[in-house]
Amino acid sequence: MTGAPTLARMPVTPFHFGPGALLKSAAPGHVSWMTFALANALIDLEPIFLFVAIGVPAHPWLHTFPGALAVAAVAVLAGRKPCEAALRWWNSRLSPAQSRWLSEPPLIAARAAWTGALLGTTTHVLLDAFMHGDVRILWPVSDDNPLYGVVPLAPLHWGCVLAGAAGLALLAYRRSRT
Repeated sequence: MTGAPTLARMPVTPFHFGPGALLKSAAPGHVSWMTFALANALIDLEPIFLFVAIGVPAHPWLHTFPGALAVAAVAVLAGRKPCEAALRWWNSRLSPAQSRWLSEPPLIAARAAWTGALLGTTTHVLLDAFMHGDVRILWPVSDDNPLYGVVPLAPLHWGCVLAGAAGLALLAYRRSRT
């Protein structure tokens, strides 16, 4: 199929959530997975918009470290309360048996929110820098992307999947002990 976007050119990927699951499981009281996930979704609004507008999923500004910092701030300042509401909704839908494994405290501490959002945008920019040549991680110092192509696509994706699996296994282990 000529002209079809390849997996490497897709602007949005669930692979970013794997490292977030591992980070949350490794430091459960210190990292908000909700703000991590929200920050990842927000940062990809830029390539989604550009894909719809011009047909190319470009990464001009939000996929830089200054842009990532701005996205993290929006995720925390505007998204923390909606994330808490989503957690309350989620918890209210769980049975007592499900709650043991799947519930999350509905209040997100400010430090955990910031840590989750900053880790979300930073890992997002770094992972995308390996995959997309137009990601300028060092802007405004440099327009170069020294990470592009350093890690091939398949190992990059598998690393994210394995990080997610390790995070879920660690979470299950921790929950089984309480």
